[in-house]
Amino acid sequence: MSTLFELLLGFDPAGLHDAAKEWRGLSDGAQCAGNRHRSQVNGPLRQAKWEGEDARNAFHTLGRTEQILEIVRVESAAVALTLDTVADRIHQAQTDLNNALHRAEEWGLTVGADGTVNLPPLGKGEQNDPEARSDPARKALATLRGDVQDRIDKALAAAKEASDRGSLALGRLDADVLTRPRAFGSAAETAADVKDVAKDLGLVGPYIPDNTDPRKAADWWTSLTPEQRSSYLALYPDRIGRLDGLPAAARDEANRLALDQELDGLKAGRASGGGTTSGAYNAREQSLMKLKEQLDAHDTAAEDKQLFLLGYDAGAYGGDGRAIIAMGNPDTADHTAVLVPGTGTTIDSTPGQLARVDDLREAAKQASKGSGQNVSVISWLGYDAPEVPVLQEPNVSVAGTTRAEDGAEALRRFTQGTRVAQGDHHGHLSVLSHSYGTTLVGAAAAGGDGLGADDVVAIASPGMTVRRSDQLHVEPGHFWTGRATDDPIELAAGLSLGADPMTDRFGGNNLRVDTSGHSGYWDGGSESLANQGRIIVGAKPTTVPKEHDSPLLPP
Repeated sequence: MSTLFELLLGFDPAGLHDAAKEWRGLSDGAQCAGNRHRSQVNGPLRQAKWEGEDARNAFHTLGRTEQILEIVRVESAAVALTLDTVADRIHQAQTDLNNALHRAEEWGLTVGADGTVNLPPLGKGEQNDPEARSDPARKALATLRGDVQDRIDKALAAAKEASDRGSLALGRLDADVLTRPRAFGSAAETAADVKDVAKDLGLVGPYIPDNTDPRKAADWWTSLTPEQRSSYLALYPDRIGRLDGLPAAARDEANRLALDQELDGLKAGRASGGGTTSGAYNAREQSLMKLKEQLDAHDTAAEDKQLFLLGYDAGAYGGDGRAIIAMGNPDTADHTAVLVPGTGTTIDSTPGQLARVDDLREAAKQASKGSGQNVSVISWLGYDAPEVPVLQEPNVSVAGTTRAEDGAEALRRFTQGTRVAQGDHHGHLSVLSHSYGTTLVGAAAAGGDGLGADDVVAIASPGMTVRRSDQLHVEPGHFWTGRATDDPIELAAGLSLGADPMTDRFGGNNLRVDTSGHSGYWDGGSESLANQGRIIVGAKPTTVPKEHDSPLLPP
């Protein structure tokens, strides 16, 4: 039976690395199969509005199939990570062992088959000579022998530890989650197992940039090999999905996986009674289900209308939640618009927000007059929009700027990340906003280096935290605002959130609005909608004269 010493000497890391490559290929294959299943099987059936008991049973089974593919993807990636890690560590131990053996050879020491280091034997006449045994040179050699033995022992211990840690990690990934009858909890359990695998391997948390610098995040992502990117997406989706500056397709893939895992965990908690007594817990699950349903409903959409989940957060239990969704790929679009909603918008508002995004995108396509240019419109609910009615504390409601200021940096980082992800393809970027969303856009555009937008649009604005359009880091000629004559927001304009953007002192341009009320600006066939579409593609909208300032207002 070979000793550990002999096994380490003969170790070939290529075998484990080749196996890891195959497991990674399985992970990628499962991911591709899951995407095809959603777009070619599950998606078309949902699009056909199949209903009834048979449909419910079938969709449950189809959902389980997609869950299994996700589990295979994540667990396979974890196996690949484990094998590569063990191979690298044992190879390093082997290198340390060989270095120790070279030292032994240099010093005339011999090493047995079990890794024991021996001094060179004494000559025939020296074996019974006390002076030969106590010779200073032999004593020094004995010291060197101890050093080599220590190196060998450490190399063998490191190899054994790597093997033991690998065995422990692989023991968690036994795939029994694939055959359990329970419908929920498997994907969430797998995600938890992956975190335990990293602990089993003794891995320090992987380096993933914090979401503070989109350029830094993009450079990091570019530096990774395709295999590394695949592993990060499968093993750390919640952290990858939130990084501004990364490609939209990568963020979408990561966020959808994280969403499915979180939903699976919530459903498992409810099924076991964990959520039955918590209204907030169930509300969180319901909000995420609405988000997923909207994503699922667009699985069969044409390529230019595909949805990209660029960020989501269900919020604290009982919170409003956030979601950032693009219709059309902003990385490759000729024209990209970011729509920032206002008061009362939550993650539950996703259907209405996507409807507005679709309307804006269609208006932009019409305004481009068949140019064939691609348009992406993004619903950016990346902040905690104030509630209605006005809260008792005005500084955190629609009457104060706190919510706007809190979300300003996130919006600046997002628009910067959009530019970074576009790379050399520098498309036209516009930022549109409605109601309190205009207050947030004002705070974001006025701070730092602004939003980097070609055009800024404020619809139904109560104020943008500033007094003049030239404070928004955009040329006044590229600032646009509009408000319906019967929009009640006019009563709040210019009071506590900044100057009224409609007045001539504010500067910029007033759009022609032909719709009614506070939410009619996206009515089909209206000039209000058409004007927003024109701005998105860089065309000239129709305008009206600016309103005169009240003589009672300070300069």
